[in-house]
Amino acid sequence: MEKPVIILSCDVDERDRMRMRQEYFEAVIEAGGVPVVMPPLMLRSQIDEWLDRIDADALMLTGGCDIDPQTFRETPVRGLGRVSLQRDVYELGLLEACMLRSMPVLGICRGLQVINVALGGSLYQDMLSQMGTEFARHQQKEPTEVATHEVAFIAGSMAENLFQTQFLPTNSHHHQCVHRVADDLTVSGTTVDGVVEALEWPEREIFAVQFHPERMRDGNPTMCGFFKNWIERVVAVASTKKSGIAKND
Repeated sequence: MEKPVIILSCDVDERDRMRMRQEYFEAVIEAGGVPVVMPPLMLRSQIDEWLDRIDADALMLTGGCDIDPQTFRETPVRGLGRVSLQRDVYELGLLEACMLRSMPVLGICRGLQVINVALGGSLYQDMLSQMGTEFARHQQKEPTEVATHEVAFIAGSMAENLFQTQFLPTNSHHHQCVHRVADDLTVSGTTVDGVVEALEWPEREIFAVQFHPERMRDGNPTMCGFFKNWIERVVAVASTKKSGIAKND
């Protein structure tokens, strides 16, 4: 099979500029995929048209600004950061379109939160004001490639399978986190303080992490292996789909 096409979502800043970190591209390319950015300007119908045109195989929802609390029926609290309703609407529509096509989905940091909200869950808008000052450690001051806490994965989970370990030292760059878990999702990774660090829906090939594995790849075979393992799953799903289409023809 040809290299799988991976759709990447991107951020919109306060000056309406589209931006994203290059580590996402590097991680996909190194793992054997072809990254394609879908701009956050498209209507839902345009998303469908583009997905069909480029024959995308999977979606990666990337990190970025806070999620507007109105998307999960809450009012803003003290400590809420910059939000972009434009990006929220775009990513929620993009996720819906990809799920209707039974495409694998990977969420990273904000991406995990988007998946949880899209499926009916909610978030702590600001961990410090809603959970306590001790959770400030989830916004590390150390360089991004440095691990500052350990995530424990459930034995036999997608998380353990993708990372090939049950205990993983990771970085941490978030002040929002999962509050109510969406019914269809399973918590497969947490830190010692109970913060959700991995969610999954194995039957739909949906997986998400709260940390940033793409920023820890340098000299870290576990993080590099994670992306390769995920791309392999994407290829397997795409191959099954295409063989099914061929049989129907």
